[in-house]
Amino acid sequence: MKVETMQRHYQVIFESVLSVFIVVDILIMSLMIAGFAVGIMHSSINNVGRFDLIVAVLIFVDFIVFRIRKDRENNSNWQFIKENWVYIIAIIPFTFISFNVFELFGFLNIIWLLVILRYYALIKVLLITGSKVRKYPSKTKLDYATVFLLLVLVIGSFLFFIVERSVNPEVPNYESAMWYAIVSMTTVGYGDIVPITLAGRIIGIIMILSGMGYVSLVTATLAYSFIDLFRKESSKAVDKVEKKVMDYEEKIDELLDKVDNLEKKIDENNQKE
Repeated sequence: MKVETMQRHYQVIFESVLSVFIVVDILIMSLMIAGFAVGIMHSSINNVGRFDLIVAVLIFVDFIVFRIRKDRENNSNWQFIKENWVYIIAIIPFTFISFNVFELFGFLNIIWLLVILRYYALIKVLLITGSKVRKYPSKTKLDYATVFLLLVLVIGSFLFFIVERSVNPEVPNYESAMWYAIVSMTTVGYGDIVPITLAGRIIGIIMILSGMGYVSLVTATLAYSFIDLFRKESSKAVDKVEKKVMDYEEKIDELLDKVDNLEKKIDENNQKE
């Protein structure tokens, strides 16, 4: 029983980390798509492909360790694969294969379809892997906050590049705008890129405030979710122990009743004699 409990804990931790990686993968692919409209370097796309490969490997590990093995233990005849075939698609790193392996930069129309399919697969897997912790973000509205943050990051970096590229020598390409957006939203503030225009400064303020609020919300939500999950597991273990104790008490009561009956019979026999 302890082994099963530890395995569940490991699964929760691993899939929580995997969920974060999937969200980041979706984010950087969104930035890549926005970069296609204003120009993005091939090296940046290759970096996106490498990260997508890492996420695909983690999904494959989750698929084998926590899904297929569980199906075999329950003798469910590959039921999980039948119901969640999208896992197979999520294991294939389309971005890495398209750009890093075959360098299909001239076939963006086809790549769009693959990216949309990749989006769908990652979101479906995210719904599965994050099922045990997703209810806590929904209580704290972290799911809406995450969508808002992603929109601010993608749209903010795009708009920042548009308003700054012609007047700011520190923003020569879209990658610089992405860097500024990420640094601002994480409140690191290296200072290597400084907005010049009023619009650029307003965009920067919005991204900084959004990042600060989101980090605080994420910290509180993750702490609450893990504590509550472990508390429930501990509560289940205590309930099982209490049930066993009650069973033992019932058996002891039965034995005492039998002893009382034997004593009564012995007394009755002694009186007859």
